[in-house]
Amino acid sequence: MMTAVVSGQCDPQTIAMIDEFQSRVLRVFQPDGKVDPGGKTLKALNGESVPVADQPTAGATGEPTLTGNALPAPTAKVLKEILKSAGIASAKVTSVSRTPAEQARVMYENCVSKGAQFNKDMYAAAGDKVVDVYIANKDKARDIVIALMLDKINEVGPTKVSKHISDSHYTFDVAPSSIPSSKHAAFLTAIKAHKAVSHVIPPPGDPAFHIEIPKDSPNL
Repeated sequence: MMTAVVSGQCDPQTIAMIDEFQSRVLRVFQPDGKVDPGGKTLKALNGESVPVADQPTAGATGEPTLTGNALPAPTAKVLKEILKSAGIASAKVTSVSRTPAEQARVMYENCVSKGAQFNKDMYAAAGDKVVDVYIANKDKARDIVIALMLDKINEVGPTKVSKHISDSHYTFDVAPSSIPSSKHAAFLTAIKAHKAVSHVIPPPGDPAFHIEIPKDSPNL
């Protein structure tokens, strides 16, 4: 169990400790961080005997569910393990592997909605060259700009622009809106703790929780 300095306040650290107590001691699959009067959590904290929930097992009703884009089986297994560890019941996968054309479209839409600098902050040098094409041509028709960005992606090398086009990694995004806001920190901690994950970019660095897993990882 984690430790904390007594503050007399119900701050985020206190709520996180309640979550951990509910998960570890009461074996609650999706803790709520609340101590209700007369509730199971308060009774357990007072040393009273309370029924303990069965932990969900693979294939059981309590197993995390994945919606959105389908993931390859090894990746789906990892994500479900992460969700279980964080006490989260479900998640929506918003993006998986992309073609260079799909990558050009995504980068164009992000430039329009979030600004070119957002994309430059998110991508490395190869991606910056694609963003520069958008900046130089942004007043042209959408399809023309996307085609020009695609040309640049193919010129510099698709795998250098984004791991979403990589042959060496499983790469996918999880929608932040599908994860309870009170669980974002626990979700990120569980992602970083999973040995199969090589890299993660959480919001606001990426619009989603961007996760990368080497296809040759021994932890799949």
